[in-house]
Amino acid sequence: MNNKKIALLVDVDNVKIGGEAFNELYAKLNELGDVVYCKFYGYNDRKHIYLSDAIARYGYETAPFMRYKKRFSQLDSRIIVDAIKLNYTKTEIDTYCIIAGDGDLIPLLVELKSCGRFLIDINTPYQEQNTHMFDAHIKLSSLNEENVETYVPKTKKAPKAKKPAPIVLQKNNESVAPIKTKTTTVEETEEEVVAKTVAPKPAPAPAPVVEPVVEEEPSDAYADETDVSEVLNDIVDRYNQLDFMTNDDMDKKVQLIKDIEAFVNRETAKGEGLKSKNEDIRQIFVDLKHISDDMKNTINQ
Repeated sequence: MNNKKIALLVDVDNVKIGGEAFNELYAKLNELGDVVYCKFYGYNDRKHIYLSDAIARYGYETAPFMRYKKRFSQLDSRIIVDAIKLNYTKTEIDTYCIIAGDGDLIPLLVELKSCGRFLIDINTPYQEQNTHMFDAHIKLSSLNEENVETYVPKTKKAPKAKKPAPIVLQKNNESVAPIKTKTTTVEETEEEVVAKTVAPKPAPAPAPVVEPVVEEEPSDAYADETDVSEVLNDIVDRYNQLDFMTNDDMDKKVQLIKDIEAFVNRETAKGEGLKSKNEDIRQIFVDLKHISDDMKNTINQ
């Protein structure tokens, strides 16, 4: 009878494992023993909504997504830190199933194996360089990186733009009546003709001065920031302090949305952001845009 005590560490941000694949993995791990610890890295409660039931039912831990300006691999270093900590604080755990992004896991795996731990991985291309270090491999038939169950935000049709109201010139707070040309059939006397010719024409009333409308530029809390990693840390901190299940702090929620959108637009206009040649950096701004859209849909419901 298999009675392994298993720790499951999954980077759901870099390894696109969907709900069907996770259920298949969970069932196969339970055939080996009990999953006594589980943590999801890069978790977003809207993007990874298919994991919410398991998290709520079993009390599994999560770590929010975190990206940095300069990133040379897709390996979330928090997995290494937590695995080492578990190895020495929860010694009853004898098996580790590690699902991580592309990076060098060799030092971690050597340390765990030297302590007699049993190591399991799955059939993800990210771990090909480390596969020889694992003791068992679980093949998931439903693993499909291009078809991942994620949260799809509700879209609302943009309101039709209203036509501007016609401009009515006013004089002395009264609308100016249109000028009508009066025609007469009565012959004018010579004196009337002379009077009309000699009399000076009244000067036309000066046209009213129309002040140009200057639109107020949206505030950008990150206009002076040069380090993208500092901006991302601040966005995550502000996001984690807000509760989108209530209507509290609505002004802070709206301001955070404006700041994220201004940040994404500014960096993209510079040829960075959504237009960056670096795939990792470009993905950062795609995620930020999704988060901004999710927040807008939440507060509009």
